[in-house]
Amino acid sequence: MHIKTHRIASLPGLLVLAMLWTGSAVAGESARLNAPDHPPVTLDASSLAQLPVTETTTVYRSSKGIESGLYKGVLLWDLLVAQGVVTEDHKAALRHTLLVTAGDGHQVAFSIGEIAPEFGNRPVLLAYEMNGAPIPDGLRMVVPGDLRGARHIKDIVTLDYR
Repeated sequence: MHIKTHRIASLPGLLVLAMLWTGSAVAGESARLNAPDHPPVTLDASSLAQLPVTETTTVYRSSKGIESGLYKGVLLWDLLVAQGVVTEDHKAALRHTLLVTAGDGHQVAFSIGEIAPEFGNRPVLLAYEMNGAPIPDGLRMVVPGDLRGARHIKDIVTLDYR
């Protein structure tokens, strides 16, 4: 198994608290990847674990205070490449976005240029594990370097490549 590790420095001057939010009892365990000219793909912890694994530690401010964790999952870029959504022609992919939707309707858009290794190279992760255990509130986006947690959405239900 190939594991990439990204270490992100903690926020200066802030006490790091590991706060686990258990979420609703009906959190989704899978999400669907939709892309033009590709059949929909169901993603879950088992299918994601078959792809190159990345671990990252993040710290961010949420409405509940400072949150942190060690997350395991798949880089969005690696997922899109594995599914054949993006190809070697990275320039063509730059006009696209990935709209991620949570079960509560919260949405976040990522530009493909932001996550492409030859451009923004942002290690955005679709995580299925936190602190060595399955994430209780479904798949989660993890955006290392973001100081606010608004893009660390949980209970992901769809990822729409547009």
